Amino acid sequence: MKKFVLFLPVAFLLLSLDRIAPDRVFPPAAAMVSTWDEAAPTLPGRNEGRFGLPGDPLNLVFIGRPKALRDALRSAGWTEIPTSVRGSIWAGLREFLTGRPVAAFPPMNDYRLRGRRQDMNWALPVRFLQERHHFRLWRTGTVDRRGRDFWWGSANYDLRARWRDLSHVPDPDANRERDFVVSTLSRSPRLRTLLILPAPRVPADGFNDKGYPFRTDGRVAVIDLR
Repeated sequence: MKKFVLFLPVAFLLLSLDRIAPDRVFPPAAAMVSTWDEAAPTLPGRNEGRFGLPGDPLNLVFIGRPKALRDALRSAGWTEIPTSVRGSIWAGLREFLTGRPVAAFPPMNDYRLRGRRQDMNWALPVRFLQERHHFRLWRTGTVDRRGRDFWWGSANYDLRARWRDLSHVPDPDANRERDFVVSTLSRSPRLRTLLILPAPRVPADGFNDKGYPFRTDGRVAVIDLR
């Protein structure tokens, strides 16, 4: 088992070579909006997966500064995973070799929003290597009148691993994982408001870049943080 786990980092690095293109950067001035109704039409309904193929649907939006976001998620039991494959591999190996619960491994593949890799990864492990709650977050470049960021999020529940391409088979019901994330934050002192609202560009169903099906009700959790 240990030899198998030590082999996985090499395989993950090889499979991440299609994501070496540089990130795009935000324009000099961020777009400013007052409300979710103003922001919603500007946000893509899906991210971009491997080789630029359409990825997973939007189902989370956070409004808040990075510190408020991290404080709220850590207190709710979520673990932040490094955004680079290499960083996640080393963090996971340290956990594994020191006998700690492994939360940072396996790494999350790079996905992009408007040409930019995710800014944060968060996970709650359930079964080693196979099963976990997780989501990715991107800074959108849009802020509210207080200067707080809008973060685009895509959450999935990984049911099991597909070893031939080192991907995870997600629960096709994207609403269920959205609602789970909401449940973990419902009592956070950082929470200002939490609403489930329509997002006009989110598709009702489809397949992601790896061929996995998904379905949604076209709504997202809008989580406003203090």
